Amino acid sequence: MSKIKNFINTTSANLKSTVARFPAAILFLVTTTSIVFTEIQGNHFDDNILARIAFSCVFGAFLSIGLQFAVERFNNLKKYSLMFNILSFVSAAAYYLFMTDGSTSQSMVVHLFVIVFAVFAATLYIPSSKNRLNFGNVFLAHFKSAFISVLYSGVMFLGIAAIVSAIDLLLFNLDYKAYAHSANIVFTFFLPVYYLSLLPKFNSQEEEDIKKSEIAYTYPRVLEILVSYITIPLISIFSIVLIIYFIKILSTRVWPVGQVGPMVLGYSAAVYVIYILGSNLTNRLAVMFRKVFPYVLIPLVAMQLVSSYIRIEAYGITESRYYVVLFGIFSITGALMLILRKNKNPGAVVLLAACFAVISIIPPVDAFTVSMNSQKSRLEEILTRNEMLKNNEIIPKSDLTVLDRHEITSITDYMFRMGYLDDVEFFPEKYAKENTYYGNFDKIYGFNPQYGIYVPEEEPRFMYAMLDVSKQMDIEGYDQFIKANIFTSSSEKVKIGDINLDGKNYTINQKFIDNELIIYASDENNATLVEVSLKQLIDGLLEFAGDSKAVMVPEVLTVNRATKAMRMKVIINELNVDLTADNMNINGNIFVFVAIP
Repeated sequence: MSKIKNFINTTSANLKSTVARFPAAILFLVTTTSIVFTEIQGNHFDDNILARIAFSCVFGAFLSIGLQFAVERFNNLKKYSLMFNILSFVSAAAYYLFMTDGSTSQSMVVHLFVIVFAVFAATLYIPSSKNRLNFGNVFLAHFKSAFISVLYSGVMFLGIAAIVSAIDLLLFNLDYKAYAHSANIVFTFFLPVYYLSLLPKFNSQEEEDIKKSEIAYTYPRVLEILVSYITIPLISIFSIVLIIYFIKILSTRVWPVGQVGPMVLGYSAAVYVIYILGSNLTNRLAVMFRKVFPYVLIPLVAMQLVSSYIRIEAYGITESRYYVVLFGIFSITGALMLILRKNKNPGAVVLLAACFAVISIIPPVDAFTVSMNSQKSRLEEILTRNEMLKNNEIIPKSDLTVLDRHEITSITDYMFRMGYLDDVEFFPEKYAKENTYYGNFDKIYGFNPQYGIYVPEEEPRFMYAMLDVSKQMDIEGYDQFIKANIFTSSSEKVKIGDINLDGKNYTINQKFIDNELIIYASDENNATLVEVSLKQLIDGLLEFAGDSKAVMVPEVLTVNRATKAMRMKVIINELNVDLTADNMNINGNIFVFVAIP
């Protein structure tokens, strides 16, 4: 019982000291938790404004923590502690005004993630700056604090959820939102506060703080086994697989397109984390890992950069490809630093990561400006090639290839999600907003969005077309009609219907020769009166195989022909065509209209 009491007292004291140590961060976390609470409850506030405030609070919390570590690191800054706390609130307000948009966009989320990463990386480095402390110890303290906080918070939430569930089942009904509120309090507020409470005052010379730091720097035996004898061997085996693949690429000279980039990216990040975690370990495996892996990392990341270059050449730059390339450059630069520098302090690599992150948000070389210009250039090139851009205005046009329609759809959707369309001078401003963009795509470009695309290796294509029966059909000048089924047949002549005109019987037939389907009428003596070939119509439909708009107006699906003996009009009602390199399979049904001149 005394141990439990001591644990509670120690935890309570740590939390109180944390509030005094990080007052601004605590206020930001309370505000964020309150916003999430409001969102869970359902509110009458503007969701976009609440999101902007939450984003600003997250930034403010990370910044205030970094500033507090700077105050603790440099003794001459302690007298300005209050000013730094005020600075964090001013910075959060500036973030709200200049770094958030009227509506939540993907670029806003990426901006926050990158800025927070840069601030956090700098926060990790500050206590060990100018080699004041061993960076490996600082990183270990943060890692242990994060692991313990996540573990405790997870157990706490499961326990609270079990209690809420028991009350709801056994005693009285509870609002289902109780689970969400519990998760909010535990993960949005308790987890980060408890994490901060476990972090020592790294640069303090007071005896109590020194003891706490020594405990934080102690390497758990379980973690040492996990890093040295499990993770490092697994990374080594994975590295061998990548090296073999790299040799295969060099021998075949067939470079990967997209699958290697994310894999090597994750591998590189894992290598750096394990390198830092194992920087103070002295066993043989850890020492060998630190010596060898910077050399192994360079060619593997270079391969990933080549893969990314191929992808960018084909589809342009997006913010994700920008960061993949940037991380690749960082990985190679960091590896060279660890190889060439006499001081193998990995803290310099973390500081380098913060610098790269800052560069990625500074115009005009930031991820968003570069990706917007790249995709804008691609869109402009496609529109110009198809004669759809005149006097800086988009001219709607429908007869584009499936590939161009797909590319236009993908680029425009991407730029809309990222909030770039407002900056594209030739895009209609009235359609750049969420409430007008969706549903008006065909008005902008002249065709419906083309999300799917099928590009066969050789010739095989599939096409489906159906008549829009809500549209009026022009049947003026025709006397009779039938509805008939059509299909691929090896027979030279197949009867598909009969028609009686002026007391005479006529037969409607089909024949299929050399992938050409012909509908024709014959009299009682089997003399052919008129023929209508569907080849040109079907070839035209196949050109746009995969079109998302399968329902078509009658004019598109109509073929007619007249002779001195008979007039015939064929309107396709439903048609399936499966074209391969060897043959064509057709099935469907048609309307056949006939008249005697």
